[in-house]
Amino acid sequence: MLKNTSPPRPRSTSLVGLCLAVAAAAASAPAGCGTTKQSGTARTATEQLLLTNAWDAALAKIDFRPLTGVPVYLDTANATAVDQGWVVSSLKEAMLKQGVLLRAKPEQAQWIVEARVGAYGTDAYNWMFGIPQTTVPATITGVPTGTIPEIALAKKSDQKAVAKMALFAYDRTSGQLVWSSGTSQAKSNAKDVYLGGVGPIQSGSIYDNPEFIGMKLPLAGSTTTENEKPRTAADVAASPLDPSAAQSDADSFAP
Repeated sequence: MLKNTSPPRPRSTSLVGLCLAVAAAAASAPAGCGTTKQSGTARTATEQLLLTNAWDAALAKIDFRPLTGVPVYLDTANATAVDQGWVVSSLKEAMLKQGVLLRAKPEQAQWIVEARVGAYGTDAYNWMFGIPQTTVPATITGVPTGTIPEIALAKKSDQKAVAKMALFAYDRTSGQLVWSSGTSQAKSNAKDVYLGGVGPIQSGSIYDNPEFIGMKLPLAGSTTTENEKPRTAADVAASPLDPSAAQSDADSFAP
């Protein structure tokens, strides 16, 4: 029986080859299984990495150079997120690295920069090929009742995080709009794959390389795509931004 709660997505060539190798090993060896501890704290480390990595990738697309040398006050009243400390601190760091002069009070600044968060959350879906867990009801005399455990030939869980942000600046005295960053959006993901009860094989943008039950796999390439890798401040300074990063409610412009 096939149970699919979301359309499957393509896998990398290296991960597919790895899955076939694990499946062959599982067919010639005693059955085994692996489990992933969900969390020993209020939030899992995976969730925190997914969200902060997506935020970092979205922030790295913002070009603050038009604000270089200008005394500004950063208004973060609308930049609300569960990782508020990381969100606000990373905004300040990115601006300082690109030469923006931050001020502690609005009256000390020439421009006011307002930040807002449009999305900051996670989604997940699970895919399984096999026989789902089944409960046998007490309806037929002589037939034992109970629960038949899940028998999965292949199983995958996929988590992803999305971060969307935008900033704009206006003159404190006149109230005139002087700069807009455009809307910046980025994603991160994490996948757990089980084959014949063997796993998890972990991959995604939060991993440098795929892992098998916590051990790094010696693969030639990583499953992380170029679009999922956060850009550093050096990347921003060395190359122009992706044109899509300049798309927003109003086109960005320099003062």
